[in-house]
Amino acid sequence: MKLRALALLIALVAAACSGAAASPDPVTVVTEAPVPDSTTTTTTTPPTTTTTTIPPTTTTVDPGPPAPLTGLTGDTSDQQVLIAKLSNAPKGRPQAGINEADLVIEALVEGGVGRWLAVFQTTYPETVGPVRSLREVDPKLVAPFDARVLSSGGQWAIRQDLGRVAVDEGDGRIDGYRREPEREYLYSLMYDTENLPDLDWEGTVEPLLDFDVGRPSGGEEATDVEVRMSLRNQPSWAYDHGRYFRSQEGAESIDAADIQISADSVVVVWVTTIDTGRVDSAGSPVPDYEVTGTGGAIVFRDGEAFEGQWVRATEDNFFSFRDLEGNSIPLPPGRTWIHITPLSGTVSWS
Repeated sequence: MKLRALALLIALVAAACSGAAASPDPVTVVTEAPVPDSTTTTTTTPPTTTTTTIPPTTTTVDPGPPAPLTGLTGDTSDQQVLIAKLSNAPKGRPQAGINEADLVIEALVEGGVGRWLAVFQTTYPETVGPVRSLREVDPKLVAPFDARVLSSGGQWAIRQDLGRVAVDEGDGRIDGYRREPEREYLYSLMYDTENLPDLDWEGTVEPLLDFDVGRPSGGEEATDVEVRMSLRNQPSWAYDHGRYFRSQEGAESIDAADIQISADSVVVVWVTTIDTGRVDSAGSPVPDYEVTGTGGAIVFRDGEAFEGQWVRATEDNFFSFRDLEGNSIPLPPGRTWIHITPLSGTVSWS
């Protein structure tokens, strides 16, 4: 724009100097003023951040006391202990309700066949069985529990002994027993616990075992355990993901719900055999056992073996387990399986 205005001015001057007679018309010259470059001013205000810290809210829920027979919290009951005498003969398998037991005590009867005292308190199974008959050792083992006991019967003297320490609810004493027709008759007696009579029991269940989730020191690795109680009763236990799973005679021990039988700890106690003077129909001696005093024991827990001894002062007490220095060997909370093993029995592990 500036160059074009200057050229116009030079032309006008030249014309004036050329001597023209007439005065030219007035000329207005417009010069554009320069336009300055625009200027942008940016002001940045830093953002203001306000942080408010809210303290966390902690709600503490009291799990309540541990269950007396398992040491587990949050799943307790105030019902009376229920004990069922179960068969472990091959024809008595699979057993119903066994994986709901808080505690199982396994002992041999005549012929070296195992039978189980399945102890329930936290939960009663819907059905339990097959139930079998009592033996001399049973009243001595159930004495601390103030329990009601299911069985198919037993010798009169044994049932009298049982009645002194527990409620005898064997077959013929209460309703609710039935036969499962698909089982062989001798091993077919079952009990549906919905039929249990109301005893108006107002007692309390005392803790009988020492539980501690913490593993004691001094254990030896033992993830595979074989308990040879007799020639006809040699169960094994495999430790996997915090539990011991049972097998017998080369096959997994499966219950009536098609679940492998398991326990959180396995205890072997060695006991002296007592001659009852009785024999069965095949001529096999009927054994009894000395289950008070003290003897050798091995506790299997957390994949380790802890050698020691069992101690039981009287039949009103239950077994406690000590290491070789006399310190308690606690059990992990959960189901405990105790093998009442004759001195002739052996156990091995790896």
